[in-house]
Amino acid sequence: MDAETALAALKDVGLPITDSAVITETNDRNNLIGRPGQYVSKVAFADSRLGVPIDQAEPGNEGGGSIEVFADGADAQVRSDYIQQTLQSLGPAAGTEYHFLAGPVLVRVNGELPPSVAAEYEAASAGLA
Repeated sequence: MDAETALAALKDVGLPITDSAVITETNDRNNLIGRPGQYVSKVAFADSRLGVPIDQAEPGNEGGGSIEVFADGADAQVRSDYIQQTLQSLGPAAGTEYHFLAGPVLVRVNGELPPSVAAEYEAASAGLA
């Protein structure tokens, strides 16, 4: 499964994803795509409940979230742990994210969405493994 296929699955269950942008070597803010131990595909998406459009030039998680797909589940777990630890160490100004792992797929959802909305993403993400 790649990130675009995972995104289609989230849309298919009715999540209000209004826009998306595929992350490539030229627009990856993190410069991680395809690097050893990092994601092999990624897509950023907008959730209509946040009302923030996706910046096609430098897409990020501000609009709703992103999906990162790794070679294996262990690499996805390492990435999730790293992000959560970094956000925690930076404090509230850095924001928060919900993370849902399904094997090698990491679904990251903007923490500005309420927990009830995050639960929708959690349920939909479970079917991605």
